[in-house]
Amino acid sequence: MAMVFRRTVLVMVLFALILLAACGGRATPTAVVSPTKTPRPTNTPKPTATPWAPLSGNGGVIAFVSDRSGNYDIFVMNADGSDQRQVTTDGAQDGVPKWSPDGIWLAFESKRSGPMDIYIAPVYIGVQADENAARKITAGGFNTETAWSPDGNRIAYSIMVGNGSDLYLMNSDGTGKQRLTETRFINGTPAWSPDGSKIAFFSSRDGNWEIYVMNADGSDVRRLTQNAANDHSPAWSPDGARIAFISERDGNEEIYLMNPDGTNLLRLTNNVAEDWFPSWSPDGKQIVFSSNRDGNHEIYLMNADGSDPRRITSNDAEDWAPVWRP
Repeated sequence: MAMVFRRTVLVMVLFALILLAACGGRATPTAVVSPTKTPRPTNTPKPTATPWAPLSGNGGVIAFVSDRSGNYDIFVMNADGSDQRQVTTDGAQDGVPKWSPDGIWLAFESKRSGPMDIYIAPVYIGVQADENAARKITAGGFNTETAWSPDGNRIAYSIMVGNGSDLYLMNSDGTGKQRLTETRFINGTPAWSPDGSKIAFFSSRDGNWEIYVMNADGSDVRRLTQNAANDHSPAWSPDGARIAFISERDGNEEIYLMNPDGTNLLRLTNNVAEDWFPSWSPDGKQIVFSSNRDGNHEIYLMNADGSDPRRITSNDAEDWAPVWRP
């Protein structure tokens, strides 16, 4: 079942875009009231928490989602796959974690309060996370797909609007909501450039799923990819020089690289499986991703040029959506 929903919805649709893909990406016009744009505040206070130390320092820390406990929860591990620990234990499904730039907080999506909402929680490695420490920062609608700004003050995310989805910004405490896209199509998987000036995302506005980039205020939208297949899930390299993304252009989901202007395309993975969720190491030398090349979805590492792929999780569960701690 897990593989089916990922296949149908691509990235974050553990909970959300299944419904959108089923509708072909174009929304049925409905009486949707657009939220009022709120001017972006300055000096937004960030949530605070006590910093934690890495597990054992073996190349950093990776968060990921797994159903090994019988329910989709968030786990962390060393970058070599050792010392895997469960972070969330709520009875609802938790998915698609994203680290804050300071490496203290995880934003994730969950239905623990009923509708799909976004939560942030401090991660204390060494002890199981306190579920009461998780804060819900959205309310109303169907909220998914988070991306922290490089300064940690803001979070980009998507909200289902009718049968489509649009991108929004909010402060990291959930205040100051601002709408970035206004279309009747699917817009999702936002990713900030390292300098904070731009946001890459995918959209179905031109028919199929392609990757676009816009200024962080939603202006100057430009298309980066153009082919008959679906392209999605952009991920900027730490130096801002490359964007990793997923494409079906060669028949199945594979991971590619391109320059921020869409040029210099390079295919990194090449197999008949689904390769998903690329996330860069802080030094830009490696990419972690999930793949079902060995049967079920597991977590893998490869060099940034696609060489030396190796598996770092191994169990009968579905492990996916890895993200490297900054």
